[in-house]
Amino acid sequence: MINNFNQFKQIVQNTRATRRFKKDFKIKKDDLIDLVDLARVTSSGKNMQPLKYIIITDENIKKEVYKPLVWAAHLKEWSQSKDEKPSAYILVLNDTTIDGFSAIDSGIAMQTICLGATIKGFSSCILASIDKEQYKKLFSLKSFLEPMFIIAFGKKDEDIKLVDIKDNDTNYYRDTQDCHCVPKRLLEDILI
Repeated sequence: MINNFNQFKQIVQNTRATRRFKKDFKIKKDDLIDLVDLARVTSSGKNMQPLKYIIITDENIKKEVYKPLVWAAHLKEWSQSKDEKPSAYILVLNDTTIDGFSAIDSGIAMQTICLGATIKGFSSCILASIDKEQYKKLFSLKSFLEPMFIIAFGKKDEDIKLVDIKDNDTNYYRDTQDCHCVPKRLLEDILI
């Protein structure tokens, strides 16, 4: 149980977008259902709850879901190897028949899912570079269900660290030890 702020802060700091996952790591569907259940009870604009989710653990569907994904666009000299692929996914959908604020709700829900994944010992990565039309066909989605994002899950197989921004450059990069560095603004730079 998280019973103090510093424990929670550590979980937030450890919840990093992961792009290299350990090969052959399995995630149970029930663990992903737990994460969607967390998202279900988060705040929602006007409490309309327009988000829906598809849990993806089937090997054949995972291959199809993976094909159009764009990983780490800032890392021009890197591409994910076949041995670094995620173990599972959750596709986040907007139900357009529900008048809500899916753009805001999705951020709240996905961050909650990723924090929950960290507590469960998984790593995650939220991806917006998806082929929405391909996913609509793949899952035979009704016209009112719009894919928004996909979250990839697995066990991380890379070092990731937060670093201070230099020269106002927020682009992530790999250092000479192949550690994934994520520049963050200093607290005094964001407090007005």
